[in-house]
Amino acid sequence: MSQLNDLPSTYTRFKVEPYTPNIGALVHGLDLSQPLDVATQGELRHALARHEVIFFRDQQLSPEQHVAFTRTFGGVAEVKAFFPRLESHPEIEVVESTAERQKAANNWHADITWREQPPLGTSLYAQVIPATGGDTVWASLTKAYESLPPAFQAYLETLTAVHTWEISGWTEYLLRKDTSGEELKAARAKYPPVEHPVVRVHPVTGKKILYVNSTFTSHIKGLTRSQSDALLTQLFELARVPEFQARLRWQAGTLAVWDNHSTQHYAVGDFFPQHRKLHRITITADKTF
Repeated sequence: MSQLNDLPSTYTRFKVEPYTPNIGALVHGLDLSQPLDVATQGELRHALARHEVIFFRDQQLSPEQHVAFTRTFGGVAEVKAFFPRLESHPEIEVVESTAERQKAANNWHADITWREQPPLGTSLYAQVIPATGGDTVWASLTKAYESLPPAFQAYLETLTAVHTWEISGWTEYLLRKDTSGEELKAARAKYPPVEHPVVRVHPVTGKKILYVNSTFTSHIKGLTRSQSDALLTQLFELARVPEFQARLRWQAGTLAVWDNHSTQHYAVGDFFPQHRKLHRITITADKTF
């Protein structure tokens, strides 16, 4: 396992500009429509591990080029089933809000932590951006963990949390879609709750991560419901600390890649009824941690 200090802080193939002191970086000097050599890909993976979310401005990418670039960071298998996909490229989900269908994931979450092996990350490419609003915010859960007193850190490292999609609103959605309850029953059978340590270790940086989120973490094992709720409420609030956050104002041609191990994100739903559309690719691997 690498340690953070082993990762390059300077890069030979592009320039990295820290976005905030604690999370995020702008990457300059790359045209992502062109194939990237092995050395450049390696440096990008290191930059992502170090900064947790990286941003690229002014990119002109076809769907094929978006998919090819995203493979720099892992697989691009079809993971989710809740958003429409490009017919020609089923790896790409279309995340869109219109005046008729106003939608934004305006809750703090890491993606699909209700799976035993959650995604490694996400590659999100702007297509249509509101004149104002529609930002996305990321929070560093490594910095959140590091902010805690050592004795509290040690206690959290003894705990295990349960994650489930059923507390996120999908139960109600499936019941509206199929009032017989058969789709809900099938989803429960296919995706039962899973357990994750409350504190995980990043496989590249060796940094410890606070691994709970308010959208998918239901409770902590071994605690009473009131104890679990109180502790989780305290931990969930850490994602809301501005010092641990990076807030991106999207522009057409902006691409963001984030590490799903160590971050949570929030899509700010302040732009309705303006049109907002992005192309999303989920980065996968057989083993997340």
